[in-house]
Amino acid sequence: MNTKVVLLSLTLALFGSCNNDDDPDVDASPNASDISGSVFLYGEGVDRAPNEGMTVTVENSNPVKSAVTDSDGKFLIKDVPLGTHNLVFTKNGYGTFKMFDIVHVTDNRPTAITSIPSLGTVSTTQVTQLTAAVAATEVTVEATTNPAGNAGNTRYVRFFLHNASNVNDVFHSVYSPTFVSRMNPYVKTYSKSELNAMGFASGSTVFVRVYGDSYWSNQYDDPGLDRRVFPNLNPNAAAAVSFVVP
Repeated sequence: MNTKVVLLSLTLALFGSCNNDDDPDVDASPNASDISGSVFLYGEGVDRAPNEGMTVTVENSNPVKSAVTDSDGKFLIKDVPLGTHNLVFTKNGYGTFKMFDIVHVTDNRPTAITSIPSLGTVSTTQVTQLTAAVAATEVTVEATTNPAGNAGNTRYVRFFLHNASNVNDVFHSVYSPTFVSRMNPYVKTYSKSELNAMGFASGSTVFVRVYGDSYWSNQYDDPGLDRRVFPNLNPNAAAAVSFVVP
């Protein structure tokens, strides 16, 4: 082959290679990919419910990026911009649930959310009456519910306590775990030492309010609100009652 032809061919090859390196569209990483995950759905108690039909949405996405769970509870949100996102889980009859700070930086496969939330329906338990009584070094709180809790109809309740009379699920200094009620009224006894450990001094007035909740409460910590959110509480609850710490 002619030496001049060889040199020309090499020059063109090198020129083409340089052009490809300078082209921003060649081998550029995409700016979006998918997010996958799944849920387990329940009723108000421990019985499983159909997993399909829950909408999972990327919060504040524009255009909206969302997907609906299938019969296995799985979802795949397509073409989500890379970055850090919050996810919002909604379905009729269920309290809203949120997951925060999902780091989505994978450019060649879906970002898989390995934490699978178990989510329940909003509580149907109303607290219709609430009383508190002090005896010696103990305080007994009784919460009457509708429907009534019994051996064949388990109900769930949650307590909120504060030194202020307007205690509720948003404004409180102490909240309890979900208590299982198989009697009506449900009776909870606090000792003086337990109350002191919660930060309530002897001689101080404490107000308590009780709400119906579900076994899977859908609770989450919201960094923007700087508090824990309880989405499945039944808002129909008796007014708070007070007692003086022994």
